[in-house]
Amino acid sequence: MSNFGEKLIELRIATRGACNFERGKGCAVTLRTKALYLLSKKPRSPIELMEQLCMVKSNLALLAGKMVDDGAAEKLRGSEDRRVISYRITERGEAELAEALTKLEEKFKGIFSNEKERGEGIKKFDDLLDLLSFI
Repeated sequence: MSNFGEKLIELRIATRGACNFERGKGCAVTLRTKALYLLSKKPRSPIELMEQLCMVKSNLALLAGKMVDDGAAEKLRGSEDRRVISYRITERGEAELAEALTKLEEKFKGIFSNEKERGEGIKKFDDLLDLLSFI
C-alpha cells in the first residue's frame, strides 16, 4: 500500500518527466520559465528566487545574469540602499513566458475533450496545490 510520501515522490518524478517534452528541446518548463513566472507575479529578491526555485546562489546568479543580458528581466537596485537588489520581468520576458504557457496549453488540449473536463482538471491542480501548501 502506498503512502503520501511515496505519492509525493512519484508526483515529483512525473512532473519532471512531463516537463521534458523532447529531452530538453522545446521544454516549456525550464528554470528560466519558472523564474519568469515568479517575476510576472511581482519583483523578487535573489533570496526569494533561490528559495522558491530551490537553487544555490551561484546558479541563480548565472540564470539571472543571462535573463538580464537577454532582456527578459531587469535588475533593480534599492533607492535607499544600493546593495539591495531585486529582479523584475520585462515586456520581452512576458512575451517569452506567454510563449511557454501557450506550449503548455497546447499540450493539455489533447488530454481534455471539452471545456468541462479542462475545468475539472484545473480544479484538481488547484486542490493538489492547496494540499501541498501544508507540507
